[in-house]
Amino acid sequence: MRRFIFSFIFVLLASLSGHAQAEKPDSIIGSEVQAEQADSVFLQEIDSIIAHYEQLDRQRKVEQVIKSYNERQLEREMKFNTDGALHFVRGLLLTWTDHNFITRDAYFDVKSDATRWTDYAVGSVPLVANWVMKAAGVKSRSKLERMLSANAMALGISFGTSELLKCTVREGRPDQTDLNSFPSAHTSFAFVSATILSREYGYISPWITIGGYTTAAGTELLRIKHNKHWMNDLYMGAGIGVMSTNLAYFLTDKIFGADAINRSELRRRDIERLIKFNDKASGFTFVSGTEIGDRTIHFDNARIKSGAAFSAGADVSWFATPNIAAELMTRVVDVQAKVFDTPNPFSGGHLNLYHLDFGAKFSYPYVLGKRFATRAFVGMRFMDGDQLTDGQTTYTIPNETRFEMGASLTYECLDTKNYAWGFNLDYYHTFSHYMKNRYSIASNWKILF
Repeated sequence: MRRFIFSFIFVLLASLSGHAQAEKPDSIIGSEVQAEQADSVFLQEIDSIIAHYEQLDRQRKVEQVIKSYNERQLEREMKFNTDGALHFVRGLLLTWTDHNFITRDAYFDVKSDATRWTDYAVGSVPLVANWVMKAAGVKSRSKLERMLSANAMALGISFGTSELLKCTVREGRPDQTDLNSFPSAHTSFAFVSATILSREYGYISPWITIGGYTTAAGTELLRIKHNKHWMNDLYMGAGIGVMSTNLAYFLTDKIFGADAINRSELRRRDIERLIKFNDKASGFTFVSGTEIGDRTIHFDNARIKSGAAFSAGADVSWFATPNIAAELMTRVVDVQAKVFDTPNPFSGGHLNLYHLDFGAKFSYPYVLGKRFATRAFVGMRFMDGDQLTDGQTTYTIPNETRFEMGASLTYECLDTKNYAWGFNLDYYHTFSHYMKNRYSIASNWKILF
């Protein structure tokens, strides 16, 4: 607007000057040309001044946007985060739906007591990494007093809650060594460890967060393999771990306030990541969840039934266009099994399923930072069978390799923590006599290429 006003004024002056020149003698024309040249230089200077102030105005607006973003991030950091609630819901649902399976008599192998400490060692890796980086001077989200207080409080709340539930519920372990199965304290500790690492250093790289939670999922798998827990124990333990950590940080911030937080700042790569996610969201996705569906294998006079299975894996997506992608999908599944309809208790078993599939995906970014997708896939399922016996009768589930096909629904949301998160619902149809129709409900965490 200012530029228009200045231009109008000088056009008007130039017009009046031209009218007057027609009545002037030629002797003063030369001096007037010089004056016009001086006016032109003056106009250029005014143009430059206007452009400078417009640039400053745009810069102030950008600075205001960045400041507003950073303030919202601080508010998010200090709020109570409920992202662990989904684990609680899954744990409660499985406690109800798998009750008959859990209470059915069966004896699983008793592993060495050393597994208790090796499983704790695996779960502690993210917490150790967190403090190693802090000692090395890597900038964390918390100043020292906040980190010490929140870490100690998270471990205390998690341990206390887990022990209280163990003493109250008194659920038997698969190996029948005691009645402290529900919930899994190892899993709770592992997810406290992973959540602390994510909150403190996840801003540096998404691989830090994914690495921490992959380690926590590894602890879950070990507890299943070592015959110490059922699936509902693991989900409740994970929920306790995540929620205890978030509650600890929330309470710590009430004590120390915002001054104990090293504030986040909007970075160029954050903007680039948003653009990339809405353009071509190629990337690596970590997946962890539960596989259910056909869970009964019929024999002549008995049935072998499975509980809800632990599932973990990874997907690699490559987008040819903003909406069409090719995917490689891998899953590792551990299935606990028991024999029903017999008077004598049988040994319990494990079936290991491995999915390797190739798929085509249609993904639509319906809102900035959010995608909904569907995919179809084909591949192979490999199964390691097992034998279940009471000492006299043995039921055998063989090893096999079978062709499979299926379809999925996927939701992805770009997070401010360097990655996208969401949910998968997968259906598998395997051309087999054993558990041919299966469903997987899983959470996903995606890192963009």
